[in-house]
Amino acid sequence: MGKISQKERMKNYYRIFEQIYGDPVMSLYDIAVNTELSRNTVSKYVREMYANSIIRGPSLRMKPTQNYKEYMYLLDFSDPWKAFRGLKGFPHVVYHGLTFGDWNIMVITDRLLDLSKLVGFEAVVHQGVRYCSYTPKVGYTSWDESFAEVYGQLDRFTPVETEYKDRRFTTLDWSQDEWKLFYAFNFMRKKVTPVLQKIKVRYEAYIKWMETLEDHCTIHTGFYPQGYKTYLSYCFLLFTDYEKSVRSLFSFFPTTPFIMEVDSQLLVFVNVSSSDVKRKLFCLIYDMKRKQMIRRFRQAAAIFHFYGRR
Repeated sequence: MGKISQKERMKNYYRIFEQIYGDPVMSLYDIAVNTELSRNTVSKYVREMYANSIIRGPSLRMKPTQNYKEYMYLLDFSDPWKAFRGLKGFPHVVYHGLTFGDWNIMVITDRLLDLSKLVGFEAVVHQGVRYCSYTPKVGYTSWDESFAEVYGQLDRFTPVETEYKDRRFTTLDWSQDEWKLFYAFNFMRKKVTPVLQKIKVRYEAYIKWMETLEDHCTIHTGFYPQGYKTYLSYCFLLFTDYEKSVRSLFSFFPTTPFIMEVDSQLLVFVNVSSSDVKRKLFCLIYDMKRKQMIRRFRQAAAIFHFYGRR
């Protein structure tokens, strides 16, 4: 057989992504059966996809509970690079990012902290509880096709009734072993037995923990056809009463968005491939405001991210 074209290879990458998106721990054998590709081909493609950052995840993020919450801070510092470096390893910091725009530092913590005490702090642009996060399943499409779909949905949007925002809390009752499992399997596609031996947790506890994930965690798998590192990530804080409609709109893009509920707002990360796409994206944001899907917004370009836990 002749060499497969890059277009056909990318289609197969997407088919594999679909399987992992639907079942994060699906075996290579089952992916091969479902995609009708050979197991060796699936194994090769999965390695390529991770090596080139075409797929990211599946990874875990905590849902807020009555006894566990995370807090998002959008901040301004006089020397953001110094602040970004200083936050690495800072107690209770789950994530921090360096940005350029309406804020220059983003921080997520698992405790409510007074970050105004840090050297160089200037202002809090926005602060609030981080509720659920979402990575909608994107389609295999082009930017032009996706914008056509987006504007078709936006044109049909009517700001009539405020959409219900579900902010209910469950109770988190994880033991020490279950927290060990969360940190060890934050990236979920790992060989289970060696990890369990390393962290000294029994297989039965792992199975029981897996059954609790839907209650306490969201699972995130992203698809980036050109490789995640080649895109520029733009972040929008959107003030809206129509969260469901906004999330749906961003799901049409060919790159996976990352969407967080921050109090009653949405923080949306969109990965774009060119200045032309960037221009269309900003026009879309203004058109969403014109259609009253959002009331207002703030924005920044994400330069560096660091996700790490204690």
